[in-house]
Amino acid sequence: MLKRSFCPSAHSAKALLAGVVLLSAAAAMPARADIKIGFQAPLTGPTATDGKSAQIAATMAVEDINAAGGVLGQKIELVTYDDQAKSDQAIFTANKLIGEDGVKLVVNGSYSASGRAAAPVFQKAGVVMISAYGVHPDITRAGDYMFRLVHLGEPQGAATALYVGKTLGIKKVSTITMDNDYGQSTMDGFLAASGKYGIEVLNKYSYSLKDRQFGSIVASVKRDNPDAIYATGYFFTAGPLVSQLRAAGITVPIIGSQAFDSEKFIEIAGPAAEGTYIIDSFDRDRKDETLQRFFAEFKNRAGYAPEGVAAITYSAVKLMADGIKRANSTDPEKVRDALAATKNFPFLDGNMNAFNNLHEIIMPMSVNVIKDGKFKSAGEITDLDAFAPPEK
Repeated sequence: MLKRSFCPSAHSAKALLAGVVLLSAAAAMPARADIKIGFQAPLTGPTATDGKSAQIAATMAVEDINAAGGVLGQKIELVTYDDQAKSDQAIFTANKLIGEDGVKLVVNGSYSASGRAAAPVFQKAGVVMISAYGVHPDITRAGDYMFRLVHLGEPQGAATALYVGKTLGIKKVSTITMDNDYGQSTMDGFLAASGKYGIEVLNKYSYSLKDRQFGSIVASVKRDNPDAIYATGYFFTAGPLVSQLRAAGITVPIIGSQAFDSEKFIEIAGPAAEGTYIIDSFDRDRKDETLQRFFAEFKNRAGYAPEGVAAITYSAVKLMADGIKRANSTDPEKVRDALAATKNFPFLDGNMNAFNNLHEIIMPMSVNVIKDGKFKSAGEITDLDAFAPPEK
């Protein structure tokens, strides 16, 4: 019996050869897998306005990074979860990012309670987390994979005392504190430093996150007859508080904490917002091309002007990408070391000098004042030693 020998046609031989060439080329080309960055923000619930701003800003940062070629030849992919600004949801979504999504790098665009709950989860898993605007000290104290891009609550308060006592020359103050991690830690810093600048705290008042009626506090402050009022709070508590203080005929300066920094504060408080100072606020007047481009594009997408939450979240995503680039790796240990060595990084709201040993930022604080219904620069607090973050 004759055996047939297989002799491919010229066409099939060419096809076979082409396939081999393609396979060889594919094997020689590096894989183009996306780099995943986890993102937590309060997208629902009472703080969803800030969550929405943070999400828009984070998305803009990713798009800008990818449009410029990505990082290490790869595109950035944002893996987003809603933590509702709740500790249990922050832990739940942190575990999902680690276990289901395999994420090793995270930007936390949420509040202090969420950040401090998620931080030990990420630290234990060796995941790098940058907290964009959570101010509780426990966030970075969770371990060496944690970083923060906002001034810690107590340094914010200390800087406020410096500004009130030295720059404004005010000596008698009534204080009003939001009774949560952010409000308490920030007020603690103010109270600890106030004596250094000759400030007498006449009385201290507190309220809960749910409060919108402040009649008893307003009446008490009026009896105090202070030279100024220092208050901590978010825009949605600050708006009603400031409105009711002014409606009661209290005309002294009101100095607000960082989280007053929102267009929504002006919208809620209306004309009563006029003259309010906001410490560690977002300097919208800074002459910077990247900032102005961000400002215009954010307003186009959101329908309102960006606030500090948006600016710092955008900067957090950009810094994470820069850390990956400098590490020349997505390995979390290498990215951690690269981030820790950051010097003079351009944030939207100014240059960050460096991180300290606890991965807290070292940089000046901007101050805004509401004038003609708009945020206007009222200077900068540059005495870094006066509000140095803790080292341990």
